[in-house]
Formats: sequence, structure tokens, C-alpha cells
Amino acid sequence: GFVCRSWALERGAVEEHSLELARGLAARGHRVHVLCLDERGASAPYATQIEVIDGVDVRRMACGAAAQSALADLVVDARADNVVTAWLAEVPCDVVHVHHLAGFGAGALRAIAALGRPLVVTLHDYWLLCPREQMCSASGELCAQPLASVCGPCLARTWPQLMPSKGGDRRGQDGNPAPTDEQAAARRTHFAVAQLGLAQRRLVPSRAAAEPFVRVGVEEKALDVCAHGLDHAHIAREVAASRAAHLRPAGDFVRLGVLGRVQSTSGVLALIEAFAAARVPNLALEIHGELANDHGDASYAARVRERAAATARVTLHGALSRADLPRVLAALDGVAAPVTWNEVDNRALREARAAGLPVLVSDRAGSVDVAQGGRAGLVVAAHDREAWSRALERFASDSQARAAWSATPHELRNIGEMTLDVEGHYLAAIRDASGEVRPNAPPQRAKASFLRRWFGG
Repeated sequence: GFVCRSWALERGAVEEHSLELARGLAARGHRVHVLCLDERGASAPYATQIEVIDGVDVRRMACGAAAQSALADLVVDARADNVVTAWLAEVPCDVVHVHHLAGFGAGALRAIAALGRPLVVTLHDYWLLCPREQMCSASGELCAQPLASVCGPCLARTWPQLMPSKGGDRRGQDGNPAPTDEQAAARRTHFAVAQLGLAQRRLVPSRAAAEPFVRVGVEEKALDVCAHGLDHAHIAREVAASRAAHLRPAGDFVRLGVLGRVQSTSGVLALIEAFAAARVPNLALEIHGELANDHGDASYAARVRERAAATARVTLHGALSRADLPRVLAALDGVAAPVTWNEVDNRALREARAAGLPVLVSDRAGSVDVAQGGRAGLVVAAHDREAWSRALERFASDSQARAAWSATPHELRNIGEMTLDVEGHYLAAIRDASGEVRPNAPPQRAKASFLRRWFGG
């Protein structure tokens, strides 16, 4: 059983990862059932609809955000817990894999554990620590760990209607009082992290992504690194075919792309400003991504739109569909990710590397790994506009460096490797929860090393 924020509608990085993992598991003989949110607004809150998509049973729960009156409601929602319980009562899941809890609340982990189901959680972002998900404050500061003195005022800016100082209910989880913003924030984090302890396996895409959880007391050995996979061979073939079919004209601009959602932590506005300051006449900046509201704040998107319109050779293309990805990658000479948060995983960068493109990345956790420490592109200080201008100048002018970065073999995991790894965590979770090892082990050719890795013999 998968618990996700979305399924086959919104196609973000977590959704793509979940879909690919489901396909990989199906190829190995497993059946996947999904419980996700229904954000289309066509049903009453908490109502469910069932459909089958590509052989996957999907149950969508209509969002219940309208009933929220306290910060505690973001992590404990009894009606959502009831939906989770009813789903598991009807669906024969041997293990439940939680990919995201937004809209359900961390109480869903308690509901799953109460039924005795083996539980695996992948920490795709920092939602359990920070309801803004990215460990970045509303004013843009990067947070090393949640601190009540910082989180209280920040959350009062983001969700004023839920905070005690702005008229929200003065209660914490399970009815405990929370008379101040700081207490409400602290109790939310404490509750969410405590529920994480109910899982038999807690997965992170990289060791760097584990660090904020370790700082709040989660044991490092309790977090297992399970890197995301990618069908990189398929991407490479599709991009090569698109390049062959759409030859670029001689003397074309050097084209640098940014792929993905444009919001305050994307660093896109600062990149446009660095691009304008660099004044590299042969470079064009192509931005493919939705200009998103930042928790209801549209000001950043408006500033990006205004700055792009005033800067020559900067193009905002809007949201990028998966079908258009090969064509877009084929028309680029590199991909930039000037993110300002410690991104857990950047799928767009991995796709760029699969296509043989160099990358320009900020010195943040997940991005540096994809840049292979600078062997596959440039690593730039996140908030240093002058450094970004110099990086853009070098990228545009040094064709030999671009060729060398492109030629560096990528270090990407494929979906089959990821699926086998995750399957191992499922078997280990079942073992830890019940002492029982299910018979659907990997094929004989992989069995010996698999068992040594996961069961010590």
C-alpha cells in the first residue's frame, strides 16, 4: 500500500518516483494499492473515490483543509485517520509505504501502526519537521533544525488562521493546550517526529537528507539511505532521437535551462539577476516550470515574471509536461538548479545528466551529488550572485569545459536497482514487525547477495 499526496494527476518529482516504483514492483509480481489526496474539489471533504489506473487500485480522499482551525490539525486529523483505517480494512496490504503525509497528517502513521501493518516511510522532504516542507522560513532563511522561537513567527506568517496569536485554536495534538505560537509549533514537531518512530524502516534519498532529522534526535542508524532510481537509458534514447529529428541551427545561442516549479526556494529570480549582470551575449536562459504561489503568496512569481520580461534572452515557458521533456532537454546545452534549500533530491538534474547535459548547481545537499562534486558541471555558492554571474560566463564561453562535463559518465541508479532495494526494506519491515519473512524473495540469481545484505546470512 502506498500513501501519497497525488497519483497520476500532478506529476511532480515525488509522484514520478512513486509511479516508477509501482511499475518496478508490478514487474516483480507485486500488487500496489494507493491512497492519495483528491484536490480536484469535486467531492465533500474526506469523501473517497476509487479508480484503477494502469492496473493500480487508487483511492482518492477529498481534502479536509476547510475543517482546520489549529496548527495541530496539520498533523492530527481524526477523519483522515478513519479513511486510512477503512482503506486498510478493505485492501490486503502486506506492508504500507508512506511517501507523503500532507493532507493526511502524521497521525496516519499511528493509525497504520495500530493495525499492526509493517510500515515504511520515505522522507522526500522535511514535512515532518517543517510544515512548509523545505526547512526555509517565510522570509527565506535556511533553517538547520526546527526551533520554536523561529517556527512560531514563521508559521504565523504562513498560516495565520491556525496560530494562537492570530485567532487559531489554542490546542496542540490530542487536545493538549498550546496557548502560544511557539508552543503550538514545538508540539507539532515533537508529535510528528515521535510518529516517525513507529515505522520499521525510514528511508532517505541521501545521507545529507538525514541530517536535519538527526539534529532533532532521530538516530542516524535508524535512517536508511535508499537513492531514487531513474530510467536513464530510456531518457538518453528519447533525447538522442529528438536531437536527431530537430537539428539546431549553426550559431544558435548556448541554451541553459531551469526545469521545475518556480517558487522562492528555487533561486530562479536570483539566477535571472545574475544572468542580467553577466551580460553574456551568446547565452539564453530557458525556464520551464510553473510559476507557483508560495503557500498562497504570489509575490515571488510576480517578481520573476517582471524581471524576466525586462531581461533579454530570458524565456518563461510555463509548466513542463513529461511528454515534452525529451524535446526540451534535446534543445539545451545544460541545466541549472540555483536552489536555496537543502533539496532532498532534484529529479530534473538527474534527468539532465541522463541526457548527457552538464549542470550548474548551488552548493546544497542533493544537487552537489548529481554534479559529481564539479566533475559534471559547476557548483556555485547559493546566495552569491557574482559567483553565479562568473559561472554563467564560463558556461557560455568555455565549450571545451562543457564538452568535458557532458562526457563525464553519470552516476545514476536505475529503477530496477531501486526497486530491489526498496523490496528489501519491505521484507525487513515485515520481519521486524512480525518475525515472518514472506516467500516472494528476489530471483535466484540475486538471492544470495540480497539475503546477506538484508538478513545477515
